[in-house]
Amino acid sequence: MALYKSKGIVLRSIRYGEADRILDLYTQDVGLVSMIAKGIRRTKSRFGGRLEPLSCVEFLAYEGRTLDTVTQVEVLRSFRGVREDLARLEVAGSMISAIRALSGSGEADRRIFNLLYHALDTLEGRDPDLKSVEAAFSVKLSILAGYALRLNACVSCDRNLDEAEGDRYSYFAPPLGGVLCVDCRPTASDSFPLLPGVLAALQNLITHPIREVTVEEGLQESVRRVVSSHVLAHAPGFTSLTARDQDALRPA
Repeated sequence: MALYKSKGIVLRSIRYGEADRILDLYTQDVGLVSMIAKGIRRTKSRFGGRLEPLSCVEFLAYEGRTLDTVTQVEVLRSFRGVREDLARLEVAGSMISAIRALSGSGEADRRIFNLLYHALDTLEGRDPDLKSVEAAFSVKLSILAGYALRLNACVSCDRNLDEAEGDRYSYFAPPLGGVLCVDCRPTASDSFPLLPGVLAALQNLITHPIREVTVEEGLQESVRRVVSSHVLAHAPGFTSLTARDQDALRPA
């Protein structure tokens, strides 16, 4: 069995057997992995509280056929403030669900690791606009996963967006991954209208660092609908935070 060292963020922790836990981590070097922490639930476990959900850790692990086995862990950042606040925890759970749905190929992408780290840092470091952080994370993750939204032209007829004719681009088609003009909208029955300002708000989420994003309160639900429907269309396994997910995010 090969021994390897990497940094990772614990996505979830599930009880296994009498004293073990199964962990999912998104790592810098091997992407999304599942591993077992043996004896972690024993009082005298050498892991202690070092593999709490959402923690950023440096670890040593042996490769296994189905599960890797973690042998050493050092906590780099606990993100305890996110884990202990229900509203922040729910946003983190949604981000984790998106990562599992869009980044489950096992291929490492340090940009995704960095995006998740900075999103958790933003959630913990200030009183953030939680809905904006969640939307920005999903938009940026979609782009990294190869599912960028097309917002500057009609995805059907390729007509460029013209400020003078902005009403032609007031619909979003999730399966097509972009906007439709009025003329093309009848060809996509599952499209829905967008409020004025939503496209600009989405562009803002894409171009600004996640710690700086904010969405006008009156546009938040519309932006969230676009983002969640886009992720769901391209990653059918994406779901909102379930009771099982909540349990997996609780401390070990």
